Amino acid sequence: MSGAGDSGGLSRRSAADALSKLAGADTRWAVTAGFGIVVVLAYVLFSTPPAPAFEMSIYDAYPWYFWALAILALLIGHYAVLEHVFRERTDGTWRLGVLLILVVEALLLLLPYFRGYPVFGRGDVLTHVGQIQTIMATGVAGQEDIYPNVHFLVVSFSYASDVEAMHLINAISVVVSLFSVVASFALVASVYDRTRALLTLPFVTLLIGGTAHVNPSPYPQSVLLVPFVLYLFFMEQQTRSTAVRVALVVVVAAMVIYHPLTTLFLLFVLLVYGIARALHDRELLVGESADWRSAVGAAPVAHLAVGMFAAWYLDFSQVTKKIQAVVQTFVGSESGTSTLDSYSSTVSETSPALLDVIRIGLVKYGVSGILLTLAGLYTLWVVVSVLRRRPDLDAYRTTFIGGFGLFAGVTVPFLVMDLVVGFGRPLMLARIFAALLAGSLFYAVYRATGWKRAVRVGAYLVLVALVVVSTFGLYYSPYAIQSNHQVTNAELDGAEWTLAYRDSSNPTTQYGINLRRFRDAIYGTAGYSKDEVIPASTTEGPPAHFNYTEHDTLGASYDTDRYMLITRGGRIFYEEMYPDYREFWRFEAEDYARLERDGTVSHVYANGGYDTYLVNATRGG
Repeated sequence: MSGAGDSGGLSRRSAADALSKLAGADTRWAVTAGFGIVVVLAYVLFSTPPAPAFEMSIYDAYPWYFWALAILALLIGHYAVLEHVFRERTDGTWRLGVLLILVVEALLLLLPYFRGYPVFGRGDVLTHVGQIQTIMATGVAGQEDIYPNVHFLVVSFSYASDVEAMHLINAISVVVSLFSVVASFALVASVYDRTRALLTLPFVTLLIGGTAHVNPSPYPQSVLLVPFVLYLFFMEQQTRSTAVRVALVVVVAAMVIYHPLTTLFLLFVLLVYGIARALHDRELLVGESADWRSAVGAAPVAHLAVGMFAAWYLDFSQVTKKIQAVVQTFVGSESGTSTLDSYSSTVSETSPALLDVIRIGLVKYGVSGILLTLAGLYTLWVVVSVLRRRPDLDAYRTTFIGGFGLFAGVTVPFLVMDLVVGFGRPLMLARIFAALLAGSLFYAVYRATGWKRAVRVGAYLVLVALVVVSTFGLYYSPYAIQSNHQVTNAELDGAEWTLAYRDSSNPTTQYGINLRRFRDAIYGTAGYSKDEVIPASTTEGPPAHFNYTEHDTLGASYDTDRYMLITRGGRIFYEEMYPDYREFWRFEAEDYARLERDGTVSHVYANGGYDTYLVNATRGG
């Protein structure tokens, strides 16, 4: 009987080993297919002609199957990682899955280059290009250059590669985004056990920052470096390595100069860590030991950050004025329109269809909603475990939970009050900490319950939703009621012509372009004031329907001659952005056709994507 039992056990183990090998072969074949998909994606990218003109959505530039294949390849990469955990495999196929994810994400981040955009970013990015031009022309950063880190980085790469700064700046966001993913991987590997780290890996390798990943401006780039700061900070705590300590000092100093708000948020993180460590050191929260080896805590790093902040930023009036505005908002002496007020007003005025609201909400905030829900559920799980005196906790996860709760909470006042910047800035930090916790929810439920199959299915369903939503939320598009940030050669050429030949005594009305930003990018930011290009009092766009509902000519609406600039982006804005809400369009095709016939309007420049008109005022005549 004993021999028969042993034979049965051996037989079951053999069957299990055979199934494991079969599953391993399936995973390897899946990853191989994933890299085959990468070849197809690359072929589509290289065979699709560059954008001939301004396009409202980069998503419409490629066929539907391109996006379907990109999503499929990303899911295959995540599948390879998760199957390594769920099937308890010991090979290295999961590493190929991570590599597949990084390659596909790199292709997606490089889309502006494949589309032939001279630069991607119509607002701050153009001014950053101008500040880079100033550094290259004068050898120093201008006095208005508050955070020059990105600028000097682009200057260095430009000199090394002999590529113009305008064409190079978007590469910064590609490099930083991929580096952020790798740093997040290193972070979870350094603070979690192998199984928990692998379950967390799919969430931290997502492009959870949305449009921040394609915005080479200081704030989004600095926030994407937060996982690297945390990695160095925790490694210094664990190893007491001088090399790591030096790297930490350098990186924290660089972070301060990247952006003042990032510095403030980093100080919040250090405060949370200090509280978490104190709770565990005093055994008020009992859990897994963090095995601290370093006597250096959060305080010295915070002192360094505060000292550098004061030395660097308090000399800039732009920063001190913004700090003053925030303080006045909190004490109630000043107030403005909050993001929540703006959203409520838009919804009440337009009464959008429910499906449109859902689509916009998913694209803009779907990733946030999913990750914050997962992190919130895990936080609840931890609270219940602590109350039952069965904690599954260490100081690292306590820090992540505290960071998640803090920034999720800080998002609220940024949403309901006018605090100079939008609520998306603290929300981005909340997403980062939520991603660091999401895998722990599945880890805890998988180990503590018998719902193995349910956890596995749930993990895949969540990742499918996250991959789809994050892919379609990566670029500005009508999906989220956002115009593409593409800059065209026609706009650059037209702006240069207008700046060179216009009579600066005439005011300028603009639609679809901000001429001051283009002036920055073309000539640099030094040696002129903002009002010397477009005075603040004349930045309004043309009246709705060019006022043809009130007058026979546009000139009858003005008492001073003026220039009017219109780009292709402005012409197609309403029909592309709001195709189902024509009653709210400010301009239609007939308005533009009538403009060409208007006797008070002279068409003085056109290049197919940018038009300059001279409007002869008749109201004062």
